[in-house]
Amino acid sequence: MYPPTPRKVGRKTVYDADPRERQIGTIPVGTILYIQDGVNPLRGLTRDVVCREPWIVEAWLPRDYSKWDASSRTFKTVRIRGGHLAIVRSLRNRKRVRTVADWILLACSDAGLEKFS
Repeated sequence: MYPPTPRKVGRKTVYDADPRERQIGTIPVGTILYIQDGVNPLRGLTRDVVCREPWIVEAWLPRDYSKWDASSRTFKTVRIRGGHLAIVRSLRNRKRVRTVADWILLACSDAGLEKFS
């Protein structure tokens, strides 16, 4: 979509990917997963798998980052992409919306709990 940006390194020209090409989350928006209870970051799934309620990833939340502003000599909060929290919505009950960490979604995806249409 965006052309690579050239830069000189010694006598060579190196082409870097445009930063606008990078993705925000590791799981795309619109992915349907069966999120499980009892997911442990070090041990994985600790309970029996139940595929009862599908959830859809709706958005990735940007992170807040403190940046030093030399002119005003204070820290300012800026939003950066690459957040680790996702907004998910239940497909059984549309009113249920939760914020879920990316490692929980990755654990469920790695366990094969992703729904393919």
